[in-house]
Amino acid sequence: MEATTMFPNSVNSPSVIIIKDKLHRVERFDQISRQLNQTVQATTRYSEMVYTYKNGQVMSSVLRINSQMLDVTA
Repeated sequence: MEATTMFPNSVNSPSVIIIKDKLHRVERFDQISRQLNQTVQATTRYSEMVYTYKNGQVMSSVLRINSQMLDVTA
């Protein structure tokens, strides 16, 4: 039997433990995406954290959707 691969948002995926005393820098990246159609306008806000350790290792969190707004015009 083969082992199944874990998806990033899976409940069974191993969580990454952030060790605060070994961190060098923490950055937060926010992104806004706007999609425009003739009848629908969607605005989506994304957020991601990037952790840089003192040994040079860089880790990033899963890209998450903070909010989404839809504007439907008839």
